[in-house]
Amino acid sequence: MLVACASIAQADEPGVVVDEPPPTPFPAQPALSFGLAPPEPVPPPPEPPPVEPVRVVGFRVKGHSKLRARTASYLSHVDVGDDVMPGDEQELEAALMSSELFESAHVELEPVAGGVIVVCTLDDKMSWIAAPTAYVLPSHWSVGAGYAESDLGGTNRKLLLYGQLGNRTSLFLATYLDPSIHGTKWQARFDLYTLHEIIDEYANPSSDPTSQAVARESTETFLDAGALIGYAFRWWAVADARLRGAYVYYRDSHDAVNNPLPAPSIDGWDFAGQERITLDHRSHFRGVTWGPYVQLMLEEAVPLLSTFQYQLATVRAYYSWKLFGMHEFELRMNGNVGRHMSFNEEQTAGGVSDLRGYDVEQFRGDTRAMFRAEYSVPIVNWRMFYLRGIGFFDSAYVAFNNQDPSGQRNYLPSQAPGDSWLRTDAGAGIRLYVSSIVLPLLGFDVARGIEAKAFEYYFELGLTDF
Repeated sequence: MLVACASIAQADEPGVVVDEPPPTPFPAQPALSFGLAPPEPVPPPPEPPPVEPVRVVGFRVKGHSKLRARTASYLSHVDVGDDVMPGDEQELEAALMSSELFESAHVELEPVAGGVIVVCTLDDKMSWIAAPTAYVLPSHWSVGAGYAESDLGGTNRKLLLYGQLGNRTSLFLATYLDPSIHGTKWQARFDLYTLHEIIDEYANPSSDPTSQAVARESTETFLDAGALIGYAFRWWAVADARLRGAYVYYRDSHDAVNNPLPAPSIDGWDFAGQERITLDHRSHFRGVTWGPYVQLMLEEAVPLLSTFQYQLATVRAYYSWKLFGMHEFELRMNGNVGRHMSFNEEQTAGGVSDLRGYDVEQFRGDTRAMFRAEYSVPIVNWRMFYLRGIGFFDSAYVAFNNQDPSGQRNYLPSQAPGDSWLRTDAGAGIRLYVSSIVLPLLGFDVARGIEAKAFEYYFELGLTDF
């Protein structure tokens, strides 16, 4: 009894640890089965077999389409022998639709010995258009007619024949492009271009950005032919080289009150080589474009063959976003640096392609930089017609930095070394597309030159080049 009390007293004292035996566990109780066997465990569901790539062994085209099977391979960005995954059908359909040749495209992978056949069920757009044209630009108007075929013989080959007569510009253009010679990665283009144009050289005084005074007017005739050969490393990466030859001459040069002036350049032969690398990963659908585009180009006159000796480097970079379904936002940047440029090869700004708030080719030089931001929204779709509205901002810088010292080019006093111009504009416009035709058929833009403090209007009907 004394020992037990002593043990209890020691346990109550601080700092004293007493080892106690572990508690005795309750004995396990037998399960109540009520005469039934215990349920067996449910096995886990079997894992799905891994998805394996399959080899493409061929293509087949069905539906209302003239497209050839080998061209379907080119347009879908898949070659015979490539591997595809089950579920890639939507990606192949998107690539086909991006060509803008089809109203609809449906792709199935048909299993066969050794792989799959890509079966494309297509509904063609009308691939050709023959139509009159009309252009109304600042101080320029013209009418013409053109024929354009975007899928010649079902092979994605392009043919364009176009002629126009205008108060200042008359021309004829013929171009043939084969983007995949006999289904290979090689491509070729041949072109013929004749131009008869009345060209204005503007005074553009630095003290008066609103001035539209013309310092010299000349008539240029330009006769040109060229051939190009290229290779597609990937569907979005192409390198090509082009050789062209032209004869250019000038007549009837005078000032604003018809006093005779020296022509802007001597007459002569213009032979040049052009080398380009183009990275074009854009997609297209009913007037909406998205993705990146970059192009680098070098152009140089051919020694011994060309009267003029010049060099030009060009970079173009575009990026477009597809937003909110069918909205589009696009940024464009162009840069050109030339050396000893001939008059017909000088870089210009003003017009549909770069600076819509100013007269056509109002600014010229041997150095140019251009920036454009444009937002496009759908307005209305009615049957086969798609009307879109745009808002835009344009900016361009043009300068004379590397003039020709040979005396072949007759510069005006307002075209001195170092002269430069920076101009901007903002405006809005509309575009009309027809679902069954590849090209947009109508464009109308209104732009206000911010420095000029004036509006300019551009209207094109037929084969538009916005």
